[in-house]
Amino acid sequence: MPDKPILERSFNEDADVDKLLSEGCMHARLFMEVQGNDKDACQKALERTVFDSLVEEDSVTVLNVKFYELKQDAKEGFFSGVVEIDLLFRDFRWFVNVVMRYGPSAIELIEPHNVKLNLDEMQSILADVSELSQTFSSQILALLKDEERKKIYSQVVKGSKLK
Repeated sequence: MPDKPILERSFNEDADVDKLLSEGCMHARLFMEVQGNDKDACQKALERTVFDSLVEEDSVTVLNVKFYELKQDAKEGFFSGVVEIDLLFRDFRWFVNVVMRYGPSAIELIEPHNVKLNLDEMQSILADVSELSQTFSSQILALLKDEERKKIYSQVVKGSKLK
């Protein structure tokens, strides 16, 4: 990744990061990557993901965004680019939720160094992960032909048997 971003934008400059961390927020840096054949489409996809979606999340306080130049792979010809996002999450539950939905290519957890979860919090996180997994699975399976679906169901059933 180049040292200098082509675009850098700050958000929530008035946020009291120390206070928010003391109230249970989590400070992290996400790296989101895009690849595609069309440079403009890749750039727009990253911009929409960050500026139209992520910054609007109620559970997220975006602090800083750095876009790096999209590069073309010399051998394969596709374009690839990354955006670095410094942000706060309301709590560990929402951190997991956002990571599951946005699928960053890398995550750097900055603070806190420890997280303590009670039983209700753990249950909520597991329910969120289960719900998102079911939603993704349903969407993927809906795109498959009947023969492909049968093959996947067969593999899932075989894999779930306890030995």
